[in-house]
Amino acid sequence: MRTVFDRRRENLRKLISDWGGPTTLAMKLGHSNGSYLAQLAGPHPSREVGERLARSIEVKLGLPTLWMDGQTEAAPRIDDGLLAQCLQAVAVTMEESRARLTSAQQAEVVSLVYDNARRGGTLDEDFIKRLVNLTR
Repeated sequence: MRTVFDRRRENLRKLISDWGGPTTLAMKLGHSNGSYLAQLAGPHPSREVGERLARSIEVKLGLPTLWMDGQTEAAPRIDDGLLAQCLQAVAVTMEESRARLTSAQQAEVVSLVYDNARRGGTLDEDFIKRLVNLTR
C-alpha cells in the first residue's frame, strides 16, 4: 500500500519534470540548487517529503492545499501568453513610473502579477502599479 510519503514523492517528481528539472524547481522554491530535491525525489531518495515541506511547496507554487498528498494528473502549466503580458505590463509600469528595480525585485513583481492574473483571470493594472511603487 502506498503511503502519503510515496504520493508526495511521486508528485514532487511530476513537478520536477513539469518545471524542467530539479534545479529550475529548486530555484523557484528558494533553494540554490537541486541537490535537496534529489535527496527527496531522486532514484535513491534519502529523505521523506514531510508535512511542512509539502505545504510549503504548495504555497510557493500556487497549488491547492493538500495537492502534494493526492494522486494528481499534472501540475498546472505556465501560460506563456499570460506570462508575456505580465512581463510587458510590469516593464511599461516601471518605465512610466521611472522605477529602477533590481532583477530580483522585477522577477518577484512579475511572479506576483502572474499569480494574481491567473487567479483573477485578467491583468490588474492598479495591482501592478502598487507593487512597483512598493519596491521603490
